[in-house]
Amino acid sequence: MKVDLKLFLLFMALIIIVALLHRSCKSDSITSMQTTTTVRIDTLRHSDTTYLPKPYKVVELQIDTAHVDTAKIIRDYFTDKYYQLSYSDSLVQAQADIQVGENSLKLTAFNYEVYRPTIQITTTITEKKANRFFLALGGGISYGIREKRAGVEFLATVGVKRQCISIGYDFINQTPRLGWQYRIK
Repeated sequence: MKVDLKLFLLFMALIIIVALLHRSCKSDSITSMQTTTTVRIDTLRHSDTTYLPKPYKVVELQIDTAHVDTAKIIRDYFTDKYYQLSYSDSLVQAQADIQVGENSLKLTAFNYEVYRPTIQITTTITEKKANRFFLALGGGISYGIREKRAGVEFLATVGVKRQCISIGYDFINQTPRLGWQYRIK
């Protein structure tokens, strides 16, 4: 078995280049995607009080006074009565306080709180940063025009930023290959 010295030196140089580039190249760095949602409740409070409101409509009824308990009516007239109305859900809470005495409204108070959710969304976008150097190994099928026969070649490509230099060797036609490429996109 005859060993071609040029082919052996080419493979040894190729292996040394691969080992050196493998040590100097770092893997692609990837920033992960992260979304943070913060919900904050903003509260709006309001209070309104009205003293001695005047009626807007008065309806008088005709009553037979023979069956009326006068002491009970007088006691009821001077009694103060307090009413409270409440309503609440996830967005609003309302409360009304009403005081009735001497056949009239003495006090009305209305308090409410409005809850407004404020949503803040923070998004971090994933970004992949390509290395400055890269190395590609591969093979291919070639055709020698002078010899008029097909061949099988081994290729190694070294890239720096957008420049690519290819080195290859055709085993059947026993011809070396050297190439240059510029990566557009």
